[in-house]
Amino acid sequence: MNDIASLFTLVMRLALAILFATAALAKLRQRRDFYAAALAYQLLPPRQAMGIAVILPWTEVAIALGLIAGFSAAAYAAAGLLLAYALAMAVNLGRGRRNLDCGCGAAPQALSSWLVLRNIVLAGAALAPLYLAGSQRPPGPAELLVAATATGVLVLLYIAGHRLLKTKKVSDSFSTRK
Repeated sequence: MNDIASLFTLVMRLALAILFATAALAKLRQRRDFYAAALAYQLLPPRQAMGIAVILPWTEVAIALGLIAGFSAAAYAAAGLLLAYALAMAVNLGRGRRNLDCGCGAAPQALSSWLVLRNIVLAGAALAPLYLAGSQRPPGPAELLVAATATGVLVLLYIAGHRLLKTKKVSDSFSTRK
């Protein structure tokens, strides 16, 4: 059981590191779009929104690197940031502002309750490894291969889930037009 907990911890850390790294990369590549998304949330004045747009991608990079290195502080930071994202989205959903880009990645995505729930679940996933009693020994080559494969499968499932939700939303919007 100890080895399974260690493997689970490694997979969660790697999957979340990939999530944060890809989100940071998208924000760095599309700085103006991300600034526009941060401004559109209307939670901060323009100057602070600009500061967030500059600092946040680098914070996500640091969290990704910290998760890979296994730092507990990175797991807490990841959970805190994911909960902050969920709160910002929930506030805007509460204001009836569903047509905002979440600012999550490369492709625009409208705010939804699903995104709020996703971020809460991911925050729990970031913290879960901290509370599992895993082995203190470093993983061997076979365990690293299993962890890399499991992480790859998890990332593919995550991507497939997002694409499925986008397809469903598109088909729902067409069916309501008839």
